Amino acid sequence: MALEFKLHTRAERVELGTIAELTGVGGKCCLIESNYRNPERQVMIVLKKADGTSTTVTCSPAVSKGLRAKEITLPQVQGFPIIETVSKDGEIINTVAMPASGLIEFKIATEVVEYKAPVFDPSELVAF
Repeated sequence: MALEFKLHTRAERVELGTIAELTGVGGKCCLIESNYRNPERQVMIVLKKADGTSTTVTCSPAVSKGLRAKEITLPQVQGFPIIETVSKDGEIINTVAMPASGLIEFKIATEVVEYKAPVFDPSELVAF
């Protein structure tokens, strides 16, 4: 199978806003404990507005992992965007995503530098 080069058009992700913007002043961001403690599932967040209305959103795998590892806090996640995606079945799904980061692009060098793997010395693993 050969590589097929073609023009890439980046699909724009539809950002609905951040959790803080969408819940507004006086709103709340809540975790469902049983869901949060189940690493087999993506974290669900309940968003509550000050007027009492609420909705749930699923966190992306990266956000779920970060929340469970305590690398991402709830105050931080309030600034994360909620994006709209379409499932294979055509259903619209709203997901808490990591903040956008662009592609890191660099030009291909004219001179390729050879990679030399580090030498492994098993005796360094033995305690004396």
